[in-house]
Amino acid sequence: MDLRMRQKSVLNIWPAFTDVSIAMLLIFLFFLFYQFVANSKLFQIMRMEKKQDTIEIAFNNRFANEIRDRIISIERDGNLQRFMFSDRILFNTDEAKLLPLGRITLTAVGRFFQQYRTDKEGQRLYKSIQIEGHTDNVPIISPDRSNWELSSDRAIAVLRLFENIGIDPRTLTATGYSKYRPAAGDSSNIRRANNTAAKRAKNRRIEIVLVYSETEEHQP
Repeated sequence: MDLRMRQKSVLNIWPAFTDVSIAMLLIFLFFLFYQFVANSKLFQIMRMEKKQDTIEIAFNNRFANEIRDRIISIERDGNLQRFMFSDRILFNTDEAKLLPLGRITLTAVGRFFQQYRTDKEGQRLYKSIQIEGHTDNVPIISPDRSNWELSSDRAIAVLRLFENIGIDPRTLTATGYSKYRPAAGDSSNIRRANNTAAKRAKNRRIEIVLVYSETEEHQP
């Protein structure tokens, strides 16, 4: 009797052992899937950053003088690559008509972006172009215009130029942000972000933003 009970006890171990094995296998498979997803996401980010590197290196070589003179600066923000232009070469005070030097510079920049829309294999480097207008907090002396209109009109002026040189208008957007996205400080304190002439000058700008996709794209 004791022998049969011991044999039965031994045999009853196996279902529990099988359950544990299945659970461990499921955990292992989940871990493999998680690693695959994480590595795939990392690969996509690395591929996007490589595209940004390609454009930034070429841009730095092409516009070395403008970057040295702080007319143009470049920043990255995830899948956004920002090319920031000081308004001192683009517009007169409170005006949205491009100055001759600004038109020449932006024409060269637009043609550069056309050239680097795709790489040698036909893979699209960036998805679209956002054009942003920004001002300082000094009000415009006009009864029917404000920094909202000024920033929007300046962004549209750049968009029109890009469209006229042949950039696909379906890839272009223009937005004016007035004084509310300062480059020289925190947007939560607009006055502090504009409390010196140097800060106000930094805030008056046009940003041309390249938007990148994290997946493979080919020129349509």
